[in-house]
Amino acid sequence: MNLPTLRLFRFGLGLVMGVGSAFAHQHGHGDTPRPTVQERLGFAKDAKLLVIHADDLGMSHSKNVATIEAMKQGVVTSASLMMPTPWMREAVAMAKANPGLDIGVHLTLTAEWNDYKWGPLLGADTVPSLVTADGLFHATVPAFAEAADVDEVEAEVRAQIELALELGVDVTHLDGHMGSLLATDEIAAMYMRIGQEYLLPIRLHKHFGDGIEGDERLQSAFLNYPANYDTVGGAAPDMFPDGMVDYYNEVLRETEAGLNLLVLHLGFDEMEDQQIMEGFDPWGAKWRQIDYDWAMSDEAKQLIQANEIILINNRLIRDKLIRGR
Repeated sequence: MNLPTLRLFRFGLGLVMGVGSAFAHQHGHGDTPRPTVQERLGFAKDAKLLVIHADDLGMSHSKNVATIEAMKQGVVTSASLMMPTPWMREAVAMAKANPGLDIGVHLTLTAEWNDYKWGPLLGADTVPSLVTADGLFHATVPAFAEAADVDEVEAEVRAQIELALELGVDVTHLDGHMGSLLATDEIAAMYMRIGQEYLLPIRLHKHFGDGIEGDERLQSAFLNYPANYDTVGGAAPDMFPDGMVDYYNEVLRETEAGLNLLVLHLGFDEMEDQQIMEGFDPWGAKWRQIDYDWAMSDEAKQLIQANEIILINNRLIRDKLIRGR
């Protein structure tokens, strides 16, 4: 299965991107020292800032309940919503019932599971390069990348963002399901432009296992934008199942000064997710349960406190770094 795998990367593999009125003020002139990202966010220059993010909200009822619970009672500070998926509207209702929650759009252009699929909001006839003969999204990023017309990708991306806004979601950021928005340089450049237009931070990280590698020149250009993540963390398949909790705890122990990201995928190891994800170990329901249990654990909360980590969300990044409020 071609899904993203993350460990812990430093210095520029994870970026939050966007350009707003604040951009001109974030680059000093002459010899004036540039404030650290922590200072631009209103914290001490040596603060350890961490976003703990849950992907795939809206994929299933299980994922909706687990994610919202972990945001309200656990350590998760941000999540992103899949607009074309069957349980999206329940997730929107949950988000609107809890207006303080930090919700972005998990731009979705692939449908990976064997018997649980979705397709474009615009319909197969409008964006034919994005779908299979069945009118549904391609299952893998390489298949998507080979077929996709960038204009059709942009149209579908816009439709997903606009629907979230129309439904009343206070969209705080954008990220891409399975790394599809980084599948080609042309798509990545479009992704950057969309973030600039909507004044939303864009999450970028290098996905291993997708068979897609971005152009180094384009990745270098990304580094010139404000709000780089210093580290991006996420469990890898070889950690499943017994090493995942140890890995997450080690991420907390090793978190350093700067802006850091840890990506989780929450759910319950019960019939719904088991059926959806059947045959996709290690990325199945048991993985999601481990992530949920850790995010709700006293151990995680205690490590955050003991290591003087400050949990933040993408709304703060959007408002301070992108929109200059």
